[in-house]
Formats: sequence, C-alpha cells, structure tokens
Amino acid sequence: MANLKTTFLGVEVKNPVGVASCDFGGHEHLAKRVVEQGIGWLTAKTCHKIDGPHRWPRPYFYSLKKFGPELRDSWVSSQMFNNMPYDEWLENEGPKILKLCRDNGVLFIASVCGIGTDPATWTCLCKDMEDMGCDMIELDTGGPHATFGAIESQADVGAPLAMDPEKAYLVAKACVDSVKVPIIFKCTPQCVNQAAIAMAVEKAGAHAITANNAFYGTWIDHETGSFYGGPYAVGGSIGRPWQLFSLAKFLETTATLKGFPTIGVGGILTWDDCVRYMMAGATLTGLCSSVYSRGVGILADCIEGMNSFMDRKGYKSVEDFRGCVVDQFSYVRDYPREKWMAKQSPILPKFEMKNCTGCGVCETVCPYGAITLKDKKPQLDDTVCMGCGWCMGHCPAKEQVITMVRRDNGHIVWTGRGEHEAWCKED
Repeated sequence: MANLKTTFLGVEVKNPVGVASCDFGGHEHLAKRVVEQGIGWLTAKTCHKIDGPHRWPRPYFYSLKKFGPELRDSWVSSQMFNNMPYDEWLENEGPKILKLCRDNGVLFIASVCGIGTDPATWTCLCKDMEDMGCDMIELDTGGPHATFGAIESQADVGAPLAMDPEKAYLVAKACVDSVKVPIIFKCTPQCVNQAAIAMAVEKAGAHAITANNAFYGTWIDHETGSFYGGPYAVGGSIGRPWQLFSLAKFLETTATLKGFPTIGVGGILTWDDCVRYMMAGATLTGLCSSVYSRGVGILADCIEGMNSFMDRKGYKSVEDFRGCVVDQFSYVRDYPREKWMAKQSPILPKFEMKNCTGCGVCETVCPYGAITLKDKKPQLDDTVCMGCGWCMGHCPAKEQVITMVRRDNGHIVWTGRGEHEAWCKED
C-alpha cells in the first residue's frame, strides 16, 4: 500500500485529498459527512463581517446539466460567504468543526475575508481564528462574486484585491504580522499576472498559496428567453474542463516560486486530477464543486484511486512525483518552432490501417478537409493537411490508429501520450 502522508507547513497530513472552502466547512453536520470519507484536510466556510454576502438568494444552486451532457458538472451559484452570524460561528459552530477535525486527524484551515485593503478588517478576524485554535488561516481574497453581493460601500472585497500585487502584499503582510499561525493566500483566476501576486505575497511573509478560486458567471435559458436562475453575475463552476485554465494559472505560481507550499484547487473531480495538481507542485489538493455535483463519496474515490495509481506506478510516497513537471513548464514563445510555418506541413498523421474501424470521425472533424474515407479507410490529402493532430485526439478506436510523424523521414513526433517531440530546432 502506498504512503499518502504528506507534510504541509510543518503539519503531517494523512493524505493530500481535502475539501476547499465551502458549505462542508461551515456546519458541523456537513463537515462530518466529508471527514467520514477519510480526507486529510478541510478549509472552513469563509468567515467575515461584510454586509451582504451572508444573504443568499434562494434557490442558489442552478445546475446546467439539463442543457447538455457536456455541462454535467457545471452550475452557477449565488451562494457566497458564511451565512451564519460571525459571533455564532466563532463561539459555537467553528469550535465544533475544529474538534471534529482534531478527533479524526484532519488538518483544519480557517478562512477569512476582510474589506478591501483595510488591514484592521482582516487582522481582527485572523486573531479570532488563532484564539479559536485553528491550525492555519486562509485569506479568501479571490471570492468570485462577493464584490457583487456586498453593499456598495463595501464592494471592494473578493477578486479585485487578489488581482493587484500591491494590495495583495499589504493585506498579506498585515495578517502575517498579526498572528503566529501560518497564513495562506488564496488566488483568483481572473488575475492576469499570477506570478506577480505570488511574489508579492511571498515577500509579505505569507506561508503558502491556494490556487485557484472560481470564476463568476451567468446562464440564459433559451426556451424562456430569460436568465436561468438569477439575472445576475454569480459564482460559475465549469466542472472538470475548468482545470485546463486553473492548472496553467497554478503553474505560474509553482514555476515562479519553486518549492513554495501550495494547495491546488480548481476543476478536481477524480483521483488523477489530484495527481495532476501534485505533479504541478501542489502539496494538498482540494475538491469543492465536485462534492456537490457527484456527492461526498467522490472524496473516498480520490483517496482510493491515488493509492491504486501509486501502487501501479511503483511510487512509495507522494514526494516521488510531486512537482515532477514544474521545471518543464514554459510559454509557447519559448518552444522550438519553424522559422516560418511551411506551406506544406512537415508533420502529418500516419494511419495504421489494420487498427482502423472506418468510423469516419477523422473525416468529420478535420477542420482543413484533408481526410476523406474511401472504402471505409482514411485517405490523406497532404497538400492541405496542417499537421495539427486533431484527428488523432478524436479517433475512438481502442487500438492506436493515428500517430504524428515527420513528412521527410516518417519519424514519430507524437503518439498522443505525454509531450510531443521538439523536432524543430530553431537557429
């Protein structure tokens, strides 16, 4: 059996799978549901003294599943920060959740949000969480719609702060200086330059970074010609495809601050999503919207799946693969390319006809019209083929039919697994 234990900010955690800030860290009976799944850590529902985000329009979860199978795990949500009065949570519910976590060996992280860059509105919350006994404190600076939920005079909360390195530095430093427990800064994906934010909060003395919070969004019901749910911008959960963007933003942080402690969240629905974030440098990986869309059992599935994966690959510890892709991360501007794209592609798809089922998918999806079927076998017009690889990614055959090869010598540059070869050497 693989060893899933890890250490985060000096605390041993029994496994890296946990639940990011949401309902399940707001009420003891909900926390119990996820703790029973064997998670290693839990972040509280964000506590605050902001006027507005504690009032959620009901209903507040709008699943988009009925609009198409590709939206199975997508939804918009007008739920915001903790809806319980601050003092009530601090005196009653918070301590109960903390005890539940302690009794079950689960790391408990508090979550707070102040008002804009006013340090006093942040530091008072941090001190309260420290006095309560929380292990660590996350600064929820990236709330996607707190800005739109707060009263106008307090609208400078949530994402606007997490997009400005100067503001991020001021808030992070004030919080770090106010308490002795570790401070974790939570990022927003709306930030254009997340690397700058990461460097600012590290300079401020923050101990770790969580990335990423959700986007905001809305939806239109085409049948009624009106909004679906509420007619406003609220939290947008995009499901697993959201991970594409979140991972890139996450790697901006881990590739900039190599070795800096991080919690990876955003689009995690399966065990391999957890592995993916850990390969990108995360110490802990958090699920949130997936627990709502697929149930609390998804947490145990992730833990079991990671165990099986590590046994299959021969990994004895999560440290055997954590951060393994960070040094490879770069921007496309740094990748070897043709000096100028040739009119006839030097890269072409090669078809293994014995494995081809003649389904015609490659012909259907080819954007350049380079593939046609003749007698249920693909024929390539290499004068218009752009060597894009689209056909290979869409081929449904069980045995591999398509590989990408060099036109001049047939050398394989991509099999559809891992990175493609940097075949082109720039001068």
